[in-house]
Amino acid sequence: MLELEALKVDVFTDEPLAGNPAAVVLGADQLDEMQMHRIATEMALKSTAFIIRSRKADAKIRYFTPLSEEPICGHSTIGSLWVLAEQEAFGSSPGGRRRLETMLGILPFQVELRPDGRRVIWMTQKRPLFSRVDEVKEVASALGIGADKMFHEEFPLCRASTGIPCLLVPVRTLQTIEDLEPRQSEVMALAHELEVNAIYTYSWNVIDSDSTVHARCIAVTPDYHEDPASAMPAGALCSYLVENEFVSRENAESMVVEQGTWVGRHSKIMARIEKRGSVIRKVDVGGSACVSLRGKIYVV
Repeated sequence: MLELEALKVDVFTDEPLAGNPAAVVLGADQLDEMQMHRIATEMALKSTAFIIRSRKADAKIRYFTPLSEEPICGHSTIGSLWVLAEQEAFGSSPGGRRRLETMLGILPFQVELRPDGRRVIWMTQKRPLFSRVDEVKEVASALGIGADKMFHEEFPLCRASTGIPCLLVPVRTLQTIEDLEPRQSEVMALAHELEVNAIYTYSWNVIDSDSTVHARCIAVTPDYHEDPASAMPAGALCSYLVENEFVSRENAESMVVEQGTWVGRHSKIMARIEKRGSVIRKVDVGGSACVSLRGKIYVV
């Protein structure tokens, strides 16, 4: 019988029961795919990360939902690496660039130890890809809002990806963000047509003064849900804003996306975008985490 340490980690927050929860299972090297899937089903969270030793990188992670294995999950990555850093798996002074093995390949990450003792994990995403979207009425209908509530003329609708494609939808006010009433069948059809995994609605109106934008994310995965904090869409959004000079280069290294407010799990996702000339060279998304549940799993 295997005895494994398992944690519930709340990511993109310093407060338990906020942020985006993920399950993290340590020392999962001896588990097979069926066992991982059974554990993910038992954990009943949107994502369970299994940490495995890697011959190619500092660590390897496999990601399972209760329904399937996923190539990557941003908040589970941040949470898992934060747990490993807290356990000093990368040494007591873990600065410098490190490497994570995933189904998407080897991804760089960094562990930042701040003067106040807080650890922040920075995950490097792929360079962004953008394409304009013109289905304004269809998007508005799917989100349950009027087209006049969207900011689509000043900030065009965009399909963007830094590893996982999403649809970026700007709206005029925070009230519009709160009033969204997504129509599942329309959202699913639109996502299929545009080949996106999430619809990321954002506003320049924010709750916290240090935030850049406020966002809500409808995750168009088999378990259709609203995501409290979305690392991959946040990286795509911040890249888009810097690409189009909606955010200055001076502020591109310290962007903050607030999310999760309307599902009771306020989150803060940090991003730093490096642009040289007219080209975005690097996309980093970062955050902290905290453990809200710790226990053991026994597997026969």
